[in-house]
Amino acid sequence: MPHILIVDDHKEARDNLRALFKTQQPYWELSEAESGKQALEMFRKAQFEVVILDIVMEEMSGIEAAYETQKIAPDTKIVIISSRYTARDASVVARLLGVNAFVDKAQAAETLIPEIKRLLAV
Repeated sequence: MPHILIVDDHKEARDNLRALFKTQQPYWELSEAESGKQALEMFRKAQFEVVILDIVMEEMSGIEAAYETQKIAPDTKIVIISSRYTARDASVVARLLGVNAFVDKAQAAETLIPEIKRLLAV
């Protein structure tokens, strides 16, 4: 059973993702962080197979958190998610950081779970 960490500074966004997982993958273990810094603290205490990082966050951006995550937990698959970046913009960021996937928040209900399943199968 994979352990997934959802990181977004908006509670509503985290709640929406949690609801998506509960309906489509109820057996996956979920944890949440409201900031990149909180996520990094959690990585020091627990292991996650996948982290979902919002790109735009106040305290620490998802880009910074992705970079730090790779240092702390190099085997964790990273999915960046955003409503402000285009897929093209995010793909450039993903290539530079070695991020595994990008999901547009508007399409998360259709694409997030299949993307994570793909990453877990690798």
